[in-house]
Amino acid sequence: MKKLLLTLTLAITTIFASAQCTPDSQFTLPGIYPDSATGLPSAMVGQAYNEVITIVAPLDTTGSVGPITVPVSVLTIKLDSVTGLPASFSYDCATANCTFAGGSTSCAVLTSPSPTVAEIGSHQIFMYTSTIATHSTLGITLPTQLDTIDYYYIKI
Repeated sequence: MKKLLLTLTLAITTIFASAQCTPDSQFTLPGIYPDSATGLPSAMVGQAYNEVITIVAPLDTTGSVGPITVPVSVLTIKLDSVTGLPASFSYDCATANCTFAGGSTSCAVLTSPSPTVAEIGSHQIFMYTSTIATHSTLGITLPTQLDTIDYYYIKI
């Protein structure tokens, strides 16, 4: 019985530990860090990979309704999915359902216990997001904006 409880405790601890990340406090302007110019660090075969991505969600910005640009307040930005990751890689977010509130700072983490020889190469990562915002002065919710972040690569 003690062995079962110990195993269960370790399993739960591992699950919760894997989802933890701390946003980098040096980033205060809205954006995703590392940015497109910096990119992701390379991974090495046989060595664990762990990269924290800091997300600073804007609170106020502008959006388009047809040809018209309007002021908007961001309610949420959700990371819907990530594709292109090598087989041994996964991602997790510090927030429930990878949903980030407008004006918040949070993070996501890319991990691999040990990239393999079969994964050697450059892998383009695609992150699909959906943003919900309201017109700042009218208070009406705008159509959900879908975006693709495609400037990240992991080189193994």
